[in-house]
Amino acid sequence: MRLMNNDNTTLRSAAWTATAVACAVLLLAGCGNHKKGATQSVARVDGTEITMTELKYRLNRERVRPDREEEIAPKVLEQMIDEQLIVEKAEKTKLDLEPGAQQAIDAARREVLSRAYLEQSAQGVAAPTDAAIHAYYDKNPLLFSQRRVYTMQEYLARVPEDKVPALRAMVEGGRPPEETEAWFKAQGAAFRGQQSTHPAEQIPLGSLAEIAGIPVGKGLVASAGNQVHVTYVTSSTEAPVSFDKARPAIAQFLTIEGRKKVTESNVGALKSAAKIEYAPQYAALAASGPVATLKDIETAPTPLSTASGARVSLPAATEASSVQVTLPTTTSSSVQVTLPQSQGVRVSLPATPASSVQVRLPAAASQDASKK
Repeated sequence: MRLMNNDNTTLRSAAWTATAVACAVLLLAGCGNHKKGATQSVARVDGTEITMTELKYRLNRERVRPDREEEIAPKVLEQMIDEQLIVEKAEKTKLDLEPGAQQAIDAARREVLSRAYLEQSAQGVAAPTDAAIHAYYDKNPLLFSQRRVYTMQEYLARVPEDKVPALRAMVEGGRPPEETEAWFKAQGAAFRGQQSTHPAEQIPLGSLAEIAGIPVGKGLVASAGNQVHVTYVTSSTEAPVSFDKARPAIAQFLTIEGRKKVTESNVGALKSAAKIEYAPQYAALAASGPVATLKDIETAPTPLSTASGARVSLPAATEASSVQVTLPTTTSSSVQVTLPQSQGVRVSLPATPASSVQVRLPAAASQDASKK
């Protein structure tokens, strides 16, 4: 390929970026000549169909509300037609063979397929039980039954490290925000102040208990080196949320958390079973990866928490060499776990065990299994 001048390079760069975006719409079928399924055609561009399925997908991806689909669909369809025209022009000029375009398409394909697999694997996560939702509500009173809305005066500043103890003693000793500002100015410290109002759910859960413990008018100091964060609670208003009102949000949160755990487990299992080689400059990553993870149990779509008698069979020993099984805190009346002929098997039984829990150990693994 001949060298191009800077102007042509810039134009081609912009063009292949647009091509990659356009091709992403048709990614899984390939960019260019692609086959359509038996579905309604909403437009044809030089003989290439744009189907209702593709239009619906784009509307869903753009998060268009169902009641606005009829209004928005024509605009979206025009965008898809423009994209198809760009794709055709790019292919005619062989722009899709440019290294930059190929890299962009490959990256988009990798992202789309990986996301699709993770979403599919997380679909089997059961909806949280009533007991789990109640437990979360009771465990987090500051978010619900004791929920408050906090108005805070905050300062971010840089001060010499040896001055931080004096600042902390002043703030936590009860001196008001005005004196803190004066102290910053006297020290010649760069600082920024702001006042904001946040309900409990907008405060990081790890900091909520600390914020809730600050009396109105008082403050605290967090520091890292010469950077300090001063927080005063200037007012606090009760705003409890009943269980019935909080229930949908808790259920959604627990579902997301459950899917996140499945995703992390599946990725960890794939990494444990794969042969991954790093370049020397990234060799440190090899030691930071997971050495043991939950296995992806594709043959047990029924969740343990809802079964009247659950049975779990782990994969054969040809998979990862380390397997961990964790049963739920509240489980069914009967659970049976059959372990593979593998090395390094760990079983964690529930805190409130079922009336009947049976763990069947193979002869080769009995020395490596522990029951807790």
